[in-house]
Amino acid sequence: MARFFNTTGPCYPERHYFLPPNARLRQSNLDRYLRDELFWILHAPRQTGKTTFLQTWMRELNESGKAVACYVSVERCQGIAEVEKSLPAICEAIRH
Repeated sequence: MARFFNTTGPCYPERHYFLPPNARLRQSNLDRYLRDELFWILHAPRQTGKTTFLQTWMRELNESGKAVACYVSVERCQGIAEVEKSLPAICEAIRH
């Protein structure tokens, strides 16, 4: 399959044309968050590369051996108002 510009979800270098987030990863000093055990929030508008950024960072971390990272989408919980019902759905997403 020929590569194409993807505007509907995460980008994968073997399938899509995109600007790799590696330069942004290095400039953002993300190692500090791991070293100092800090929490942070990634907030940005739709279609700006959040998922691609997180998945690229996850792969980079796992390849480096500095940490073990996984990516879990809890998007399926958006329609669940009660926390008691959403927690099992989150656990199931993590299990998969």
